[in-house]
Amino acid sequence: MLKNLKFNTLQNSIILFLGFCLVLMACKPEKYFTGKTQLKFLDDTIWFDTVFTKKPGSTYPISVTRITAVKNNEKSIVNASFQLKGGKTSPYKINVNGIAGPNIENIEILPGDSVFVFIQCKLEPNNQLNPILVLDSLISNVNGAESKLLLAAYGWDATYLKRPIITTNITWDITDKPYVVLDTLYIADGATLTIKPGVEIYASARTPFYVAGAIDIQGEPNNRVLIRGDKPTYYPSVIPNQWTGIHFLKGYQNGRISYTDITNAAVGIRVDSLASITGGGVELHNTKIQYCGQACLIGISAHVTATNCLFADAGSYAFLGFLGGNYSFMHCTFAEYSGFSSRQNGLFGFTNTQRDGLGNLINYRPLELTVFNSIIYGYNSEEIDYDKTTNTTFQLDFRNNFIRSKNPNSILGTENTLNKDPKFKSTADNNYQIDTLSPVIGKGIILGSPVTDDLLGKIRKPNPDIGCYERIP
Repeated sequence: MLKNLKFNTLQNSIILFLGFCLVLMACKPEKYFTGKTQLKFLDDTIWFDTVFTKKPGSTYPISVTRITAVKNNEKSIVNASFQLKGGKTSPYKINVNGIAGPNIENIEILPGDSVFVFIQCKLEPNNQLNPILVLDSLISNVNGAESKLLLAAYGWDATYLKRPIITTNITWDITDKPYVVLDTLYIADGATLTIKPGVEIYASARTPFYVAGAIDIQGEPNNRVLIRGDKPTYYPSVIPNQWTGIHFLKGYQNGRISYTDITNAAVGIRVDSLASITGGGVELHNTKIQYCGQACLIGISAHVTATNCLFADAGSYAFLGFLGGNYSFMHCTFAEYSGFSSRQNGLFGFTNTQRDGLGNLINYRPLELTVFNSIIYGYNSEEIDYDKTTNTTFQLDFRNNFIRSKNPNSILGTENTLNKDPKFKSTADNNYQIDTLSPVIGKGIILGSPVTDDLLGKIRKPNPDIGCYERIP
């Protein structure tokens, strides 16, 4: 009986299994959908905004990759084809489900499923001064039924400079198309690079600007100079580390930067020590340095003065004055709400020391730091980060500032407002203009020569606001 029981059990199991298979076969969709159906693209248009046209004789640059998807809304498998309307001559490149175009056949899409579409563009020079719109379409086809995805980009011719070495005085003044610097820019000892109002400069990945001579950037209130990474202009402007930054080498002659926006670097500006204190130092006027991976401004035993400047949204420091130096800030704003890193340090740092990995003092130099009518504010409860030795000068003059700090060891003195929110317009949007109810409005005082305008060139009131922006009703 046991043997018969086992046989019956096996027989019943086989019958159940076959019955299950019949049910599955009955539910299985037809192999291919035979009617006409239009696939549904996730987007109506893939928009690349502005993309630099190709450097002559080169494949550089190519856009970043845009990704979309296309869906089969039918209850059966569809066999789809895809093609660029422009064919092999199209400036756009496609890849569907891992297969590259411009013509792609026999892409199976399961019922209710989607496949990914990857798109790039590489635009030819158009010999025009302004960006030119370049269009094409990606067409899907299922049994003769077509659906279309529009592809659009503005192609912008550029002046390409590959590893430019400047050994004589030179001026960049082209404003109807950008300068794109590939690899390293070097300004040699004795040479000056002058950059005129309205010039736009884009630096390729990891490109540093080394200044051994001098640089003079002459932006104007309504015609600012732009220096940023070379990602297409639609690429999120807040992304840091797109290029290395401007580096003033030890012994440089001079640096003056006015009405300029410097963004997306690793370190916006780094200033090494002068060969002689008689050097001109670096002057920053009405300049914005923002979205930097490490720091907006670093000085190493350096000489820097800044007026009406914004230093904001860096991974570690808005400002770091390391191993002494002479720094002066008037009507500046230092802020950090980007979240690029989980920093523990304060955003405003300064030392007259250099220490090894164990904390032992190995070098020291005099520090003189002046901060007037400025804002130092971020998300940390302590935004001042310092280290000092009594072996040399550690001279601070902080007056009439709004600072987020516990005033460690009373180094900031008593002439500042601590831990009172300056009420920026929107820290979520990295907008550090001040709101209508900001407590810094009208609280600036005249210290030395009056500052008559703000970062944007707006005329300041007789009782000016603190920080780099003036609130104009």
